[in-house]
Amino acid sequence: MEINISMDGDIVVMDLAGDLVASTAEQLKAQVEKLADKHFNRILLDMSGVNFMDSSGLGMCMAVHKMLLQSGGLVVCARPSEAVAKIFRVTRADQKLRVIPDRGEGVRILHASATGAPQ
Repeated sequence: MEINISMDGDIVVMDLAGDLVASTAEQLKAQVEKLADKHFNRILLDMSGVNFMDSSGLGMCMAVHKMLLQSGGLVVCARPSEAVAKIFRVTRADQKLRVIPDRGEGVRILHASATGAPQ
C-alpha cells in the first residue's frame, strides 16, 4: 500500500493506493498513530486508490475511528470505490464512521468538526 500524506489547513489528507488488507492495515494504523501522537486528530482517508479491502482493512478503519474519537478527533473515509463502499454498507460500518463520495465534502466536515459547526 502506498500512503501519501498532505495537509489541507490543519486537516491531514492521506491518499491511499493499493489493497487495504492484513499485510498493509498495520502500516496505515501506525501512520495514523504517529499523527495522533503529534496532535493531528482530524484525518481524511482518500480511498479512491484502494482497489480491495478485506476484514482487516475494515477493522483498521474502525480502530482508527475509535482512537481519534477518544482524542476529540474525527476520521472521514472519502471516495471509496463501489466495491469498498459496499463493504462499509454491508457491515454497517458506514453507520459508525463517515464514508462519503466527495473529498471536498470530507474536508469541509473535518474543518467544521474543529469549530463545532453543524456537519
